[in-house]
Amino acid sequence: MVIWLRRSSIAALLLTSVTPAAAQTFESVGTRAAGMGGAFVAVADDASAAYWNPAGFALGNPFSMVLDHKLSRVEEGSPNDPTFRGSGSLVALGMPALGLSYYQLRSVSVTPLDVTTGSDNAGRQTSSGLVRLDRLVTHNTGVTLVQSLARGVALGTTLKLVHGTASTAIVPDGDRDGLVNRAGDLEGESGNKFDSDIGVIAGGGRLKLGLTVRNLTEPSFKVANTSDTLRLRRQVRAGMALSIVQGWAVATDFDLTRNGLPEAPVRSFAAGTEGRVGHKVLVRSGFRLSTTGASRPSVAAGGSYVVTRSILIDGQATWGSENADRGWGIAARFVY
Repeated sequence: MVIWLRRSSIAALLLTSVTPAAAQTFESVGTRAAGMGGAFVAVADDASAAYWNPAGFALGNPFSMVLDHKLSRVEEGSPNDPTFRGSGSLVALGMPALGLSYYQLRSVSVTPLDVTTGSDNAGRQTSSGLVRLDRLVTHNTGVTLVQSLARGVALGTTLKLVHGTASTAIVPDGDRDGLVNRAGDLEGESGNKFDSDIGVIAGGGRLKLGLTVRNLTEPSFKVANTSDTLRLRRQVRAGMALSIVQGWAVATDFDLTRNGLPEAPVRSFAAGTEGRVGHKVLVRSGFRLSTTGASRPSVAAGGSYVVTRSILIDGQATWGSENADRGWGIAARFVY
């Protein structure tokens, strides 16, 4: 009874003093992009450009549409590491100068709290055994506008309304999957914010360069029953893509900002390739690692099957070391 009361009082104190953080990252959406390890900022030439690089519409097909769903997870390497679960769903369509998009992002993180509660009979310090459970769900409805700046250079902006629901709780540590499932029962507080993403793409011949700034206004959402907020941090990523032969390209991306959880920051470097094998199959692969903190290397593989000339089915899988992103995705693309 005493232990329970002690934990309850500590949890109440922490809930008013700990600032939670959102963990939604670039890789939250995009089966084709994930199949290339996340090296996609300079490649984006279908409707998923609304998310990855709004300027990509300028170099794409006259019309494209993407239906995409992706799951990701980060497993803890030790009890002191955070755990993350996320999903992203995207519906987008676009033309060279205009795009419409809707995507939903869900993220749940379990972060151990380093709190000392006292000492045992041998004089050793004891821990509270508590974790912070954070959940953020955002619904993003956007309009993408593209403007040509010069020959082969385009600027794109996605103006979006973000409806977010944020919740957090301090709970005893235990089965992490069970805690993640419990996050859906947390009381949340919803709000609406306006935000925008900006992208630039430059292409000439075999080489394309891209730059994307996501969450330009860094919208934040109030957490129920606290004075805290969950904030979508501004993310900046640059990329390069090179067509080495007809129908085959290689690409690299690198983050210019830190992303992910403050307790486990990530600044990704990604490299990938994509190419056609025969008339019906495209293959892609890539890898990603962090250039700050733990490297968290992961590899990815994916492909597309050309159902008809205008319809493609995409799939991908990502796996890696402890504390690395893992998951899978599936998508349908309509290209005209």
